[in-house]
Amino acid sequence: MPLDSIAANAGATATLLLGCLGLFAPARAATFTSISPIGRTGVSEIRATYGGLFAALGLACLITQSTPVFTTAGTAWVGAAAGRLWSVAIDGNHEPKNLGGIAFELAIGLLLLAPTAV
Repeated sequence: MPLDSIAANAGATATLLLGCLGLFAPARAATFTSISPIGRTGVSEIRATYGGLFAALGLACLITQSTPVFTTAGTAWVGAAAGRLWSVAIDGNHEPKNLGGIAFELAIGLLLLAPTAV
């Protein structure tokens, strides 16, 4: 398997595992993301967005092995990093957890985008 495929599959696996965290351990996912669910609907939101969405995204990459699917997932992760960077600029959030989140999301995004690198 080419190195770019290994990198992309590592990013997809990380996405799937983070999705499983949100799906099966929403309280831990809430702590990991520094959010607080309000009631059962809040827990459902964590299971759906941080769980099912991420798990399905990672699984779609792993099953299809399709460059466009990896590109979509990678672009989403890079977009998340860009959103955090925007928060640094607009909200002044220079907290280590936020800055680490930028690096983490960018790293997963770039792994997923490895098959498109020239």
